[in-house]
Amino acid sequence: MIVLDASVAVKAYVEEAGSEAATELLAGTQRLLAPELIRVEVAGALCRQVRLGQLEALDAETLGADWLGDLTRGLFSLTPDRDLVPEAMALSTKLMHPLADCLYLAVAIRGHAPLITADRTFHKRARPLYKQISILAGCEKN
Repeated sequence: MIVLDASVAVKAYVEEAGSEAATELLAGTQRLLAPELIRVEVAGALCRQVRLGQLEALDAETLGADWLGDLTRGLFSLTPDRDLVPEAMALSTKLMHPLADCLYLAVAIRGHAPLITADRTFHKRARPLYKQISILAGCEKN
């Protein structure tokens, strides 16, 4: 089991630093875990790429359909956000970090699973509390 946050998952659909490592993780044999929020966060990241002019709208819609199809086929085992909010709130206030990221941390802690992120700030804040968090290969210096 391994928890991947949206910053990693989106890299399997959009070419950027860390994409190769993210694609390998998503195509691997390990069971992937995440909060339900990942569904919206990856779709939102694709929309953001359109707003920034880094992706055409039609391409984002196609990639979004691929993403949602992969979720439907069971790419991730999703934990309902409502089940995680109390733990994530406690983590968020302790780490002084956004609640959304702490939902992923709560899933990892519950499952005693490694958590991989491409977000260096999240990694830096969570590492003293949860040693099983790591940065996606290729994103260490981004």
